[in-house]
Amino acid sequence: MRLLSLAVLSCLLAAVYWVGATVYSDRIEEDITERSNSALASYQPGVSVSVDGRDVTIEGEVASKATREEVKDLADSVWGVRKTDNMLAIKEQPVELPTFDFKADYNNQRLHMSGLVDDADTVAMIDNVHNALPPSTLVTQGVVGTGAQSLRKSPEKIETGIAALTQLSRGDLAITDEDFILNGVVSNEERRNAIERLIATRRPVLDPLAVSLNIEVDPYIGITQACREAIVTSMQQNVLNYKVDFYNIESQYTSRLDLIANVVNGVCANQVTQVLVESHADVTGGEGYNQGLSERRASTVYDYLVEKGVSPEIITAFGYGEFRPIASNETVEGRALNRRTEIHLSNENVQLSTNSED
Repeated sequence: MRLLSLAVLSCLLAAVYWVGATVYSDRIEEDITERSNSALASYQPGVSVSVDGRDVTIEGEVASKATREEVKDLADSVWGVRKTDNMLAIKEQPVELPTFDFKADYNNQRLHMSGLVDDADTVAMIDNVHNALPPSTLVTQGVVGTGAQSLRKSPEKIETGIAALTQLSRGDLAITDEDFILNGVVSNEERRNAIERLIATRRPVLDPLAVSLNIEVDPYIGITQACREAIVTSMQQNVLNYKVDFYNIESQYTSRLDLIANVVNGVCANQVTQVLVESHADVTGGEGYNQGLSERRASTVYDYLVEKGVSPEIITAFGYGEFRPIASNETVEGRALNRRTEIHLSNENVQLSTNSED
């Protein structure tokens, strides 16, 4: 009986000890949890704490390896903590790419380009832009690098900018991830209108950029009043248009070319130092074919003017293919306007032509 009583007493004491130990252990966990959360409050809610007895586990994400070690040191310093399991992950930081920033300036047929762009396709367009410009254009590059923030249709945006810039007598172009800015000078209102039509036609390509055109008109410089008046008259009809896939000069346009030749050789002799023949195509056919077709149109006008006595040394003839539309290629009427040759006259650095449409 006595043995039985001792056994019962032992069981009761064990139960009391177990209950006491459990209560004490729970109290320790609560205290350590409270102190740990207080110590790590500035890192929460990104960092969480769990406690098992006197062992602490910290989980979550932090910005750097240094922060990860800093949090562990704080957890280790909490009174009562025996060890800390550091399960913190280092959050992957997004790479902040630099801003897209392309610049170009143009003066007296000299084009210079530089900047930071998004990818190799854009660089390839910049490297090959000379193919869309007259051979007399001197094209140079500063540093053109890649790695900028992506810009939708960036090659087309730069192509549009260069097409507009090189119609100025002088100017500069800036394209960023937010803005398209063209500044410069032209010799007459009609040339400014032509640039504005180009930008309007290509406006969907430029979206969502904010477009800013700051184009001033310079007066005629260095020519006589008689020459100026003759140029104004002749340039009122300085455009030849073509049927689809044609490059020969139609009879209705020969009188226009005759008048231009007479002005250059007569009242403006030695004042007009360059005759620009710029021919264009619509998008009918492939890009390469259209380039060749525009070159044949330019060559035919060049030959005609030489035959009429204009010195070949002052004629620059070039085909732009479909590079410089002035109307939408989505309509029959627009394509008809884009199939054209324009004649422009210049006196050294001053362009004297007056654009007009047929």
